[in-house]
Amino acid sequence: MSFVSLGGDGLRPTFFELVAADRLMASLKAAVVYSLSVYAQRRPSLHRLLDREDELFFLLSVLLDRQSLAASNGSFAEGLYGLRRAAVVKDGSSGGLPGPAAAEASSSSSAGSLPLSPSQRHMSLVLLTLVPFLRSKLDALHQQLQAQQQQAARQVQDAAARGEQDGSSSLAAAQRRLRAVALRAFLLLYPWAAAAHEGARFAYQLLYLLGRTPYYSPGLHLLGLQVVRLTGQEAMQQERARQQRRADRLARLAGPGSGNWLWRLLRRGWVQAGYAVADHTRSALILSVFAFKLLEWWYGPAEQKLGEQKALPPPPPPPPLPLVPPAAGGLALPADPALCPLCRHRRTNPALVATSGHVFCYPCIHREVSEAGRCPVTHAPARLDHVWRLYQGGG
Repeated sequence: MSFVSLGGDGLRPTFFELVAADRLMASLKAAVVYSLSVYAQRRPSLHRLLDREDELFFLLSVLLDRQSLAASNGSFAEGLYGLRRAAVVKDGSSGGLPGPAAAEASSSSSAGSLPLSPSQRHMSLVLLTLVPFLRSKLDALHQQLQAQQQQAARQVQDAAARGEQDGSSSLAAAQRRLRAVALRAFLLLYPWAAAAHEGARFAYQLLYLLGRTPYYSPGLHLLGLQVVRLTGQEAMQQERARQQRRADRLARLAGPGSGNWLWRLLRRGWVQAGYAVADHTRSALILSVFAFKLLEWWYGPAEQKLGEQKALPPPPPPPPLPLVPPAAGGLALPADPALCPLCRHRRTNPALVATSGHVFCYPCIHREVSEAGRCPVTHAPARLDHVWRLYQGGG
């Protein structure tokens, strides 16, 4: 079962087919993690699997790619797109980097029907599963160490500001310095190494897109492999070989030398159940990827649109609180509300007394509250933190 029909322009797949196959496992990982997070809401014990999502998906990808490499000479994602891996045979007809026509001819002539060697399968499995797993772990480690280094730098600055000294032994200090040097070297060199790896991948993809090389990635070039289309004849041959292997195994299990009839029946049923699971697992994973993408498309714009529709206007401001009337013996309020009750001049740098609500000049009310500890109009108790400065716009 594949996402594309067999055939096309020769055996050389298009650039977009390889890009889609290359990105399929990332979408599958996102679908698996999303499914686990949904089930974890009802079963909290699944949160332990989410904490190890990289390891879990690494094991899943090893099982899928190992079975697919053994059955169809291609990775799980490549098999879904009707692709397989084949050794590149250098015939010497084109020297250096071949042109588009030479690359097409090399791809067609070198894509034989011979299966991959065991070493090519094992190295392909390492590049397909172990390298992405280590890359994700190194990315997470780099982010974690970078955050720790920033926190440690702030702690050192705080300790230096307080005048504290390190009282540890010289051996512990030397170990700490050595660890700091190794940490700085990793933080400095890893981004360059990651950039070089991504740059090499981009260069190979660009050369493949231009038809200058049969290799889509540096890993394939290292193994001497290229990705080609799976022909209809090869697909039928693989299916017949798979059915023949299963029939031979079931025949051996049903033989008289495999124990009593009950044991043979149980083993035969177990093997057939395993075959059924293997046949339907691929379809289930394909459907999970499509379901995840559908949900991502469905709920993303819907939530955004729903949020825009439910955006309510801001509530009106509450009505102003009534002013506390002047107390007996307190200052009388001037007739002009723009005047300060203390200096009887137009207010400059206005400030509010929070306990009474009256406004004064900031120097006047600051001095009054500092000396009397109350509002001069209402005699309400006040402290300096109750004096709030007011700012007016220039317009």
